[in-house]
Amino acid sequence: MFYNKYTMSKYNLFLISLAIAILAYWGFNYDPRVSELNDLLSQDSELKDYPYQFKVFELDNGTAVMSSPRSSQVSVFKFLSIIKPTLSNDSNSPEVIAAQKELAHYQKKAKKMVLSQPDVKHIRWQLDKSWFANYGVYVD
Repeated sequence: MFYNKYTMSKYNLFLISLAIAILAYWGFNYDPRVSELNDLLSQDSELKDYPYQFKVFELDNGTAVMSSPRSSQVSVFKFLSIIKPTLSNDSNSPEVIAAQKELAHYQKKAKKMVLSQPDVKHIRWQLDKSWFANYGVYVD
C-alpha cells in the first residue's frame, strides 16, 4: 500500500487527537480521593489475599460507589464458580455456603473500612461488570 506525506500527517494528527482526548477524559474524571480509598483497601493484608479486589468507583457527596461481584444481575454462584472452580454445583453444600459467608465477610470488611473515613457516609454497591467480562461473562 502506498502512503504519501498527506496520508501520514492525517494519521499522525488522528493519533495525537486521540491521545489528547483520552488524557482529557482521564483528567476530568480522575478523583484523587477515590485513589486514596482504593489504596486503603489494597493495603489491607486480608482483603488483598481474597481473589476479588473490592474498589471504589466514585465518591459523590459522601456516598462511595463500590464494586461488588454480586447483584440481582449475576448469581453469587456464578462468581463463586469463577474464583473456586472446584466448588460443588449444589448450592446447599457446606462448601458453597462457606464460600458465600466468606464473600460476605470480605464485602462487609471493605464496606467498614471505607465507611470509617470521615468523608464517607454511605455505600452504594455496583456490579463489577468489567471483572466478569475478564472471565468471559458479559452482563447488560
